[in-house]
Amino acid sequence: MNSRTAILFLSLSTAAAALVAGPAARADDGFRCESGRLVKVGDRTYDVQSKCGDPDQVVQRTEKRTVRHKVRRWVNGVWEEVTEEQEVDVLVDEWTYDMGPQRLIRRLFFENDRLFRVSTGNRGAPVR
Repeated sequence: MNSRTAILFLSLSTAAAALVAGPAARADDGFRCESGRLVKVGDRTYDVQSKCGDPDQVVQRTEKRTVRHKVRRWVNGVWEEVTEEQEVDVLVDEWTYDMGPQRLIRRLFFENDRLFRVSTGNRGAPVR
């Protein structure tokens, strides 16, 4: 095999591998549980628990958010549209899955019973 043929073969092999592998998943899009099932942003808490089992840790907190909405008012004989702000409390659940020293810790953040973010931590604790 000459060098030109080898380069062509290598290029085609690399392109084929990229097609088979598909697009790279972002860390905050989801993760694969120990069961092998995929959890993704938008999943409900019940679905995540049924796929991955109980989390190792659950932290629940309330966060303040500012919500803006448009309001129409009758002012001096004309309709006027204004933006009003309102501060609301949002319940956030943070679930932690520690799958041992060979895998990274995953933190799942739920808002209104929907997974909205997945973050990756350090390697898990040694299995005892």
